[in-house]
Amino acid sequence: MKTIFSSILICLAFTTTLLAQSFTGKTGYIFVGDTPNEFTGSIEVLTGVLKKGATIDVYAETGRKFTLVVTKMDVKENKDASEAKAGQNPFVYLHTTDNASGGDDYLREKYMVYPHGFKPTGAPSTASTSAKAVFAATIDGKTFKAGNSYKGALLYRKGIKNYQERPFLQLSFASIQSPDTRQLLIQVFNPKESAARYGAKDMEINFSGTIDGNKDHTTIYGFVNGKADTEFTLEITKWQKVSDTKAVISGKVYGDLREVKILGRPKLINKFANGSFENVEVEIHNEEADMKRMMQGKPN
Repeated sequence: MKTIFSSILICLAFTTTLLAQSFTGKTGYIFVGDTPNEFTGSIEVLTGVLKKGATIDVYAETGRKFTLVVTKMDVKENKDASEAKAGQNPFVYLHTTDNASGGDDYLREKYMVYPHGFKPTGAPSTASTSAKAVFAATIDGKTFKAGNSYKGALLYRKGIKNYQERPFLQLSFASIQSPDTRQLLIQVFNPKESAARYGAKDMEINFSGTIDGNKDHTTIYGFVNGKADTEFTLEITKWQKVSDTKAVISGKVYGDLREVKILGRPKLINKFANGSFENVEVEIHNEEADMKRMMQGKPN
C-alpha cells in the first residue's frame, strides 16, 4: 500500500510539473516602473497559456535568471485579463524582489520566459547575478556605485512621439549596493555627438530611491525640463562612433541636486563629486519613435 501511495504521489507531482510548464514566451520592450522592483512591458506567448498571477523565470543570454510575478496583464482591449494564449502579446505588469535593472544583462527585450522552476534544456548551469559597476560617484562624502539601468544609454536623434519630441540622450544608472535602490536618470536635450559639457538648462535629472531599502524612506532629487536653481554638470569626455546605431561614451558628473518638493522650498541637497563613467554603449535610434507603440511592445 505504501508503494502504491508513493507511486500516486510521484505521478501527481510529475503531472503538476507538466502542468506548471505549460507555456514559453519571449520578452518585448521592458520598462522600469515607479520602483526598481516594478516593471511593465510585453511578453510574446509562444506556446501554451500565460496566466495572471503566474511566477515566471526570465533568462538572459548570460544565464542570469530573473524571477518575477505577473501582477496584471492587458490583452488588446481586455484590460486586466486573466490569461494570454499562444500567439498573443499581452502588456504585463511585473514585480520582483531582485534588482533586475542593473548589470550588462539587465532585464530587457528578447529574453526567453518560462514557468518558475522550469530549467530549459541548454541553459547555463549557473546564473550570473553580479551587476557590473559602470558609474561611481561620491555623494555627500559616501561612495555610490551603479550599473546600467534599463538600456544604460540611448540616443533618440528625432525624439519620441507622445513623450519627448526633440532629440535627446538618456543615461540611466542603478545602484548595485544592496539594499540601496537609488537610480540616476539623466536626459540631455539636443545633444552633440561629440565631447561636450552640459549644464542644468540642457538637462532633466531624476535621482530617486532609498539608501536603506525601506520604501517609506524614498526620496527624489533633481529637476525637470532644464529648470533648476542649482548647478549640476555632465561632461561627455569621449564620444566614439562605432556605427550609425551605436556609440561608446565616457564622462563626468558633478554638482548639487535638491530634493523635489511639491510644497515648500527644498532644504535637502545631494552633493555629487568625482562622478564618472567609462565606455558605456549608446544605442542610437535614427527615426522618431512612438511611446504608445513602445509601451505595447510593438516595433516603431
